[in-house]
Amino acid sequence: MKLLVFEYSSICLNETLLSEGFNMLKSVLDDLDNNPFFDIYYLINRSIESFDYENLKSIYLDDDLFTWLKNNSKDYDYALFIAPEDDLIQYNITKILEDNNVTIIGSDSKSSYICSSKKLTYNKVPDNILKINTIKCKTDEIDYDIIKRKINKNKFIIKPDDKTSSDLIYIITDENSFNKVKNIYKRNHIDYLLVQEYIEGKPISVSLICNENSMVCLSINSQEIIQNDNRIKYIGCETPIKHPLEKEIIEISNIIVNSIPGLKGFIGIDYIIQKEKIVFIEINSRITTPYIVLQKICNQNLTNGIIDYVINNKTVELTFEKQGKFFR
Repeated sequence: MKLLVFEYSSICLNETLLSEGFNMLKSVLDDLDNNPFFDIYYLINRSIESFDYENLKSIYLDDDLFTWLKNNSKDYDYALFIAPEDDLIQYNITKILEDNNVTIIGSDSKSSYICSSKKLTYNKVPDNILKINTIKCKTDEIDYDIIKRKINKNKFIIKPDDKTSSDLIYIITDENSFNKVKNIYKRNHIDYLLVQEYIEGKPISVSLICNENSMVCLSINSQEIIQNDNRIKYIGCETPIKHPLEKEIIEISNIIVNSIPGLKGFIGIDYIIQKEKIVFIEINSRITTPYIVLQKICNQNLTNGIIDYVINNKTVELTFEKQGKFFR
């Protein structure tokens, strides 16, 4: 059986995502080099030096990724890929693979579409899950007074509705800062934004693996965030960490996963912990940054274990020998 592996930024050279994307791809390929069940091919941009693997075959991609997939993905039985939710990139790739009858070791197109919009995700997650007060607005039409009336807070967050990176998340404290961010969004062609109440707390994420029948929590992860000039930016993580609310976090994560059918493979869910409150932020329906650390410290082969769990619905017990960190 033929398995196709790729990571979006390592093909399209997206500078914002390349550091993490390249390292996530390498983590997956390092594990797969010892996989006895697949004939494995991976896509890579010609300008990136090829990896040195004994059992994996590289394909240098000169074509547009979407064009190549439309023309060639039918030749593969399975695909494991990493791509951002931004601008429906993950969804569109997933749809091409599904249309070509490729079995995806990851989330399906319906769940990818839902998770590509933070607001749409909020609408699917049950009301008994604590969420941040959120308004979706068209960038061209929103103004400061409207937000103030709806949020009724002096401090709030603005973020794109459909972007993966934290590079465009801002804290708004007055009309002047709002107008600056609105202009930044216009320059970056962000048509819709989310306005959220600002809440104090500790950001964390959970790394999960899902199949059609169950969910396993691999780890709880720190989220290292910096604030500079009203801008919020994710810079890395430590994983796995101990947390006093671990049981409750896993229970809530299970409810969230079950509310969006089709989430499969490795996924991440972000939260803010506010004393005893667990506030849901968003879902990443794909491999995320903690994978880079977890693959290195896993006592088993992480990628092969996940593939077995997703494809064969086999129970997995993946353990980690220590903590690790990744920073941009």
